Amino acid sequence: MRYLRSLRAFLVLVLLFHGTADAAGKAAKAAQVDWKRVQAADSEPQNWFTGGRDAGEQHYSPLALINEGNVGRLGFEWEFDSGNLRGRVQRGHEATPIVVDGVMYNSGPFGAVYALSATTGKLLWRFEPQLDGAWARKACCDAVNRGVAVWKGKVYVGQLDGWLVALDAA
Repeated sequence: MRYLRSLRAFLVLVLLFHGTADAAGKAAKAAQVDWKRVQAADSEPQNWFTGGRDAGEQHYSPLALINEGNVGRLGFEWEFDSGNLRGRVQRGHEATPIVVDGVMYNSGPFGAVYALSATTGKLLWRFEPQLDGAWARKACCDAVNRGVAVWKGKVYVGQLDGWLVALDAA
């Protein structure tokens, strides 16, 4: 059992640090995040590349459009309803969205993934894993997912059953 966990962890690291080959080249322009972009995150303040925004996971945005003088005038822009129901129970969302080049990637229960227009909230695509709901009984904290990673044209998400899935970001 330990061997399988170690193997999975190793494969996750290999995929995250070396990327995956995209033979078809479909994702040539979508979510082209690499180490250079993450390190230079301050030069692209409109993007939020990692859970903490930058390589240092600072959770700080250098954007200055919202300040003490105008924060009170902020209003509602859009919302997204994942519609993610399993039976009668609405499952939680506990992830920090990743924003790359105008697309917001977020995860939902059981390892679902949603790609939205960051400007309008329009759903661009969704991935709903076909997992048995019984997996929720084995989870310590419900069927929530804590986020996605975006790297070299792929969106990575860990599913509740322990599998790591790589999706085409386009």
